[in-house]
Amino acid sequence: MKKVKFLIPAFALVALTFAGCSDDDGGDDQPVVTKLALADPAQAALTFVATSPEAQVIALDTDASTVTVEQVLAEGESKAEWCVVTIQSASQIKVAPANNLTTAVRTAKYRISAGTVTPVEFTVTQDFPEPVDATLSIDLEGEYGYFFTAPAAGGDVTVTTVTTNAHLWTAELDPGYGDEPYCTLKTASGGSGDALVVTFLPNTQGMMQSGASVTVSAGNAEPITIYISQDAPLATSVTIYDADWANVLTSPYGVNFAKDEFSSAKKQEFGVEANGECSVKVVAVGTETEVTDAWIESYYGRGAWVIYAVSENKTGAERKLDVILVGENDKELFRMKVTQAGV
Repeated sequence: MKKVKFLIPAFALVALTFAGCSDDDGGDDQPVVTKLALADPAQAALTFVATSPEAQVIALDTDASTVTVEQVLAEGESKAEWCVVTIQSASQIKVAPANNLTTAVRTAKYRISAGTVTPVEFTVTQDFPEPVDATLSIDLEGEYGYFFTAPAAGGDVTVTTVTTNAHLWTAELDPGYGDEPYCTLKTASGGSGDALVVTFLPNTQGMMQSGASVTVSAGNAEPITIYISQDAPLATSVTIYDADWANVLTSPYGVNFAKDEFSSAKKQEFGVEANGECSVKVVAVGTETEVTDAWIESYYGRGAWVIYAVSENKTGAERKLDVILVGENDKELFRMKVTQAGV
């Protein structure tokens, strides 16, 4: 009988030991989350209309029993009180924005998390209502109309930036006269802050091209018309004629004025045949150094080169300056040697 008394407590202790191990192994086990993704990847970017938006439900592909959702805030960004996000289940999240009564699109970004798997994110973008009174402006000076001149080289040229409170602005090009338009629209529409870009062909005409215009419209705002020109290419060669276009002149060519022969009424004019645009410089004799306070006035335009003295010569001695016509790369194309008598 004594042996039995000792054996019973021993068996009981062993039984308790095994029971305790069984509880420890299984009592704290939790299901491990192995996947979390949007069932439809397109739902990573939800869009809503401005007024009376219908709620959308995001479907999740996950084996999680619970998920959490939080808004991802950029620095300085406020919580999107206008958007209500509700977890309906571990696999469904409801997104319901309020009416957008502002004048701008609004957005919010959210992150869905479960366990230790990589979170997934989605964005909410809500449109704004079309304004009753649309506004429209551009960043060109336009006291007497809007004008823009593109470079002769052509290419895609930003004409202006368009600002509007409407959803979109649209542009329409009038190519003007001529058989072949020298420009086309690169951007026919855009949102506020977008650039109006026009594509120009290289100008090989030897003169400025003009006549085209672009009209920009937005909502019920007053449309804006921009008149578009294109610079002539810079000249690489010129032929200079006398005032009657009868004789070809050779560089350098001498131009003389009497001491009291001055003002535009006493100008001397020369014909210019150039394969591009030219500019005029008044320089010291025999140099290319420009003179800032010159007694000569000279300008070029529309095939004519004009030179005249601006004052009477009271120095008692003749005075001299050169006037040069320059083209591409500031290259000298022709030189006039101008003298005003002193007596």
